[in-house]
Formats: sequence, C-alpha cells, structure tokens
Amino acid sequence: MSAKNRDEILTQHSLAHQRTTGFSLLCLILLASLFILDCYSQARASQRSARIVVTFPANVHPEPVTARVLLFLSASEGREPRYAPNYFDLQPVYAIDVTNLQPDEEVVFSPYKFISPDALAFPKMIERLDQGTYYIQALIDLDNTRPEFNSGPGNLYSQVVECNLPRSTTDTIKLVTDRVIEAREPQQDTDRVKLVEIRSKLLSDFHGREFKLRAGVVLPEEYNEIPERHFPTLYSVPGFGGDHRSAWRQQEESSLQLIRVYLDPQVPLGHSVFADSANNGPCGEALIKELIPEIEKRFRAIPHAYGRFVTGHSSGGWSSLWLQITYPDFFGGCWSFAPDPVDFRAFQTMNIYEDRNGHWTREGYPRPLARDSENVRVTFLQLNRWEYVAGYGSQLDSFDAVFSPRGADGRPRQMINKLTGTIDPEVAQYWKRYDIRLILEENWSSLGPKLKGKIHVIAGAWDTYYLKNAVEYLNDFLKTTDYDGYVEVHPGNHGSFVTDKLSERIEREITERCAAAQKEYEKTQTIPNAK
Repeated sequence: MSAKNRDEILTQHSLAHQRTTGFSLLCLILLASLFILDCYSQARASQRSARIVVTFPANVHPEPVTARVLLFLSASEGREPRYAPNYFDLQPVYAIDVTNLQPDEEVVFSPYKFISPDALAFPKMIERLDQGTYYIQALIDLDNTRPEFNSGPGNLYSQVVECNLPRSTTDTIKLVTDRVIEAREPQQDTDRVKLVEIRSKLLSDFHGREFKLRAGVVLPEEYNEIPERHFPTLYSVPGFGGDHRSAWRQQEESSLQLIRVYLDPQVPLGHSVFADSANNGPCGEALIKELIPEIEKRFRAIPHAYGRFVTGHSSGGWSSLWLQITYPDFFGGCWSFAPDPVDFRAFQTMNIYEDRNGHWTREGYPRPLARDSENVRVTFLQLNRWEYVAGYGSQLDSFDAVFSPRGADGRPRQMINKLTGTIDPEVAQYWKRYDIRLILEENWSSLGPKLKGKIHVIAGAWDTYYLKNAVEYLNDFLKTTDYDGYVEVHPGNHGSFVTDKLSERIEREITERCAAAQKEYEKTQTIPNAK
C-alpha cells in the first residue's frame, strides 16, 4: 500500500472518529439539556402546585410524635381514602417520616420532597397525577401493635377533603388529624361463642412488651346438652387480614358436632402463619404450649392429637399445613385450601432460588402478582412500591417478617428489594427452612409415618395469586410416597373452586374423623351414650 493510500485511509478514519465524537458530544449535550429542563419543570411544578399541610392538635395528642405521616388520595367519592387501598386498585399514597413532631407543627407535602427515585411516593409525584378531582386524607401511624394502620389504636387521622390536583395555584390545603382510632371493644360472649384471651409469656419476652393471644371458640349445639361429653376441635386459621372475630360471624356455618376455634394470626408485621421466626418470635410454640392448652382447660375438648384438626384458606391454608407438618404428633389432620406458596420454586410467578429479580421476568416483562381471569391486575413492582410507602404490615412485608432473618437495623431482611426488585440469594437460602415441599422431601423418612392420612390440600386451577404451580410441585413429591392423603386442583380462582359440592365432601370427611375421635376417646371414659 502506498503512503498516499495509507494517508487517505487514516484521514477517513480520523474524520469518522471526529464525526462519532461530535455526535456523542451532541448526545451528551442534549441529555444534559433534557435533565436541566426536567429539573426546571419540576421546580416550576413545585412553585405551581398546592401545598398540602398536615398537623395534629395538642388537645388530641399533647406529646410530640415520631412516626410516618401518610397522605392518601382517591379519585372516587365514597369510602374514606385511608380505606381505599386494595390489591386490584392501588390508590396514590405519599409519606413523610417525622421525628419529635410537635403539636400544630406542620408537615408539608410539597413536590420537591418526592423527586428522588427512593421517594415515599406511589405511583408517582403528586404534580404528575392526572388532572382531576381527588379526595385526600391524612393519617399519622403511631401504633406498633397491629399491621393495619386503620385499626391501630391511637393512630390519628383527618377528615376527607375534596380538591383538584395537580393545580396551578399556591393555595394551601390543610389537613388536621384530630380524630383518634380507638381500641376495638372485645367481642362479647354468647351462649355458644366465647372469647379466649391470654397473656403469652413466650411472645411478651420476645417483644419486650405485653403480648396477647386470642381465639374465638364456637361450641357445638350439643355442648350443653351432654355436660360430660368431650368434643373434637377444629382450629381454623383466617387468611391475611382476618382474625378471631370470624367466630361471631360464622357460628352457624355448619352442623358439625365439634368445637371450632378461630385463631388470631395478626402480629405487628402482618400474618404470623403460626411459624416461629426471627422477626415475629415463637408464634407456633406459643400456640401449642400456651393458647391451645388454655382452650382445652376451659372447654371440654379432646386433649389428644386424634381429636385436634386444623384448617385454613390462603395464608390460613399455608398456616394449617405448616402446623400439621411442624407438629405432626400434635394434630390429627389438616385441610388446607389455596395455600400461600408451599414450594418456593413457584413463589407465585418466580423461582426465588434461580431468578435474579422479583419485579421483572427474564424476558424483561413486569412480573405478575395477581390476576382477574387472564388479565394481570397488579405486579410485584406495584405492590412492593406501595408497601414501601405505606409501611410494614402488608402481604409481601408479611412474608419477609416470617421467612427472613432479622437485619442489622432490626427489621426483616428483604428477599426482594423494594426499589430494584433484586432477589437477595442469601435471604432466599434462609427461606428454605420454611419451604414446605422441601422440608417434607428432606425429612420424609421421619415425618412420613407421622403424617399418614393427615394431609389434604386443595387449590384452584387459575388461582388469583398464581398459587397452583406450587401445589402441583407438592403433589409431584407426595405422589412418590404412601402419605394416604390428597392434593387436588379444581376449576376456579382463589375462592370459587370451593363449591357447595366440595364443601359438603370436606364436611363429610371431617365428620368421619370426628366420629372416630369421639369413639377413641370414649373407650377410656365413662359417659352417657350420646343420642
């Protein structure tokens, strides 16, 4: 190649490099300009948008508060915005953490406070909401005893204010949290429904404060007719958000001649699922060693495994199966309906041991969390972001509270990072100690003989929360054993699969077990024959 040709080639390369460099610089300049314009527009929006100010009066709460101040927005008139959130319609919520906030001191919700990517804002900054009429309400979350801020005694909240947002004005919207959520009155005993409430030494010692266990006990119709007779007991664990008060609503739900006990699974960080954990404490141990012995002391319950059964739906379904396999010599059978994930290789729509991100699929799509038939209604990203703002106690937080180790900050470590969705592999490995299918498979030689005839699991084929696959993984393993129970998948969603026909079948199964338990107990007793 001649020197001239080499010079021409080098010149062309040089020009190409200059063009590329020039283009790159132009792109950087444009990006910088856009960033500056965005910051300018945010600043302008901050100047234009209304100031939302929250205070609390001294006559309602005379002491300073350290808490999270929540601002709820709803586009629908009717229910108070603080009650509006649900998985299928997550409404906007904003939060500011305060320390030693004095009475009448202002907490200002202004746009500049919510610019950062980790801002406590869902789904976006207030000034970027669709223009329209909103109903807003403030709540100061002071209570640390209950997961649900709307039932936390002592929490302060305001009246609902109607306003137009975002709006081009400098007006101030004032919300005064002058209303107090009162502690709920205990349920009153009736002829057949009784409240049991005891102090738990185990949980009080763990939390460093008084902690109580509660249950609603529904007595069978024949309980008072045959004073000497003892009855089998069915322990029912409510799903997420439920508690022992179900007993007063469902006392006439069946004619089963057994004692039915509705447990209270609520703990400050969500649903305990009655599993001992690093964050919630020894919830399972407290149930077995403290609450159930007290129930059997007060009522004529058969105090043997063959007379104790456990059931539940959703989180209660997971709880019932967990209690049965964790205390195989204590319970005589479980009926678990639509349980939360019983195999973490199918933690709803992810495999926590192999997937790297809980918000995004491997193909880059938002990871579904709940559906309505074939339509995705909420994603992991959306619920995690909502929980990140609203505070501890919702469903995904509840999983972390049970399954995760405690972090250096005293909080449960997150299996899925709330902001990035990254799965922490170390935490995922810790979760293995609660992976029901894995526990059964690794310990079947010792657990199998104790669980024979005791496991009954049923789920819906198109479960709303994608719980079917985990149930099928459980079934794949149990089919290789002689467990003498069943795992079934029926047409329907999270609840509709429980048809009248299925309910009648389950009732017959439990009735047969109860009759056998009654007969077994009466062998050692001298009581009048039941007519």
